[in-house]
Amino acid sequence: MKKILTILTTLSTVTLLATPAKASFGDFLLGAGVATGAALIINSNNRADAASRAPAPTPEQEFYRGVQDGTNRARYDNPRNSSDYDRGFKVGLQRSNNN
Repeated sequence: MKKILTILTTLSTVTLLATPAKASFGDFLLGAGVATGAALIINSNNRADAASRAPAPTPEQEFYRGVQDGTNRARYDNPRNSSDYDRGFKVGLQRSNNN
């Protein structure tokens, strides 16, 4: 009895798996949408990774940014603890006080 049950189960499983796949146009569009979404996420992650690896600004750029921030009385913003930014910020504050 167990052999017959095993054979019937195997035959029904093979029959189910042997039927041709049926996909509608909606299934195709769903697959295309998922692929497009995955591509957009991957592209976004690649751009974010490239932006995080941007080269560090030169000392002259840090100084100029400090001068601009000080002149415009912007918030002190020195995330890299640059002494060039410090000097530039002080110069900018002096310029804004003189005007």
